[in-house]
Amino acid sequence: AMTAVSLLLLAVSVTSVLAESSVYFREQFEDGDAWKSRWAESKHKSDYGSFVLTAGKFYGDAEKDKGLQTSQDARFYALSSRFDDFSNQGKPLVIQFTVKHEQNIDFPSVIILNLFTLNACLYADSKV
Repeated sequence: AMTAVSLLLLAVSVTSVLAESSVYFREQFEDGDAWKSRWAESKHKSDYGSFVLTAGKFYGDAEKDKGLQTSQDARFYALSSRFDDFSNQGKPLVIQFTVKHEQNIDFPSVIILNLFTLNACLYADSKV
């Protein structure tokens, strides 16, 4: 007969296997302007805005909280980065990112996330 301790260890082992996940792409912008070698800003239109690396107006740690920020108002922006091929067949795919709105405006920017190949001509209607 299984003891309570054996059942607990079995439950912990099964939970550990079920909770296992893989990170396929991670970006923390911890190496200054080196992000520019990993990310391609779209050149689809000449009037697209440019991104800058900053912690923004408010942050917990000025270095660790850096991310990309749009640099001009009322502009379109598009950015892409390469990541290795992967398969999540039979498993859910979770895409997580953080957006910080610092301006006090009625209609903040819209974020559209598309998974494409690295593309310097990326725009809203791009196809895979």
